Amino acid sequence: MQTTTQVRSRKSRATLLVAAFAIVAAACSGAGDGTEKGDGPPEAVATGPAVPNTTFVTFDGETASLRDFAGEPLVVNFWASWCPSCVAEMSAAFKPVQATRGEEVTFIGVNIQDERALAEELLITTGVQWISAEDPQGELYVELGGLGMPFTIFVSPAGEILDAHNGPLNEAQLRDRIDELLLG
Repeated sequence: MQTTTQVRSRKSRATLLVAAFAIVAAACSGAGDGTEKGDGPPEAVATGPAVPNTTFVTFDGETASLRDFAGEPLVVNFWASWCPSCVAEMSAAFKPVQATRGEEVTFIGVNIQDERALAEELLITTGVQWISAEDPQGELYVELGGLGMPFTIFVSPAGEILDAHNGPLNEAQLRDRIDELLLG
């Protein structure tokens, strides 16, 4: 027989899990490419001075960390095929911006909690060509402060996190952040 404390503890964990899922679902459910009427810029979150040394596996099977890209300005985008805002952002923002800034900035797309086949299919469909990596348990996402999807960080060549955004970016917002933070 379970004690009242055990039942309350289980209910509290379940409530927290449902609340976390609701936040992610809400972030993914509407915002398309971030240009709908009433949409403002994505919310900035607190950033740390340096990227963590947490490793991830690329779609090519190599183990890497963000620190391996020292000397390069980075745009790191966390996405999933099950997130409508992520899908829209990839086509509407990342593909066109990468076409004009891809030689100056390294783009890394980190697929989070997704099926690999679905992720690879989406990359083909959208035509986005970035370094693709997996974060199956969302460890790097959480460590960097991700709260919603998509989630994008901007990293200086020195490995400092300059900005982080929870939510979709449209093409102009992404281009402006890159120009201001990484190329300006």
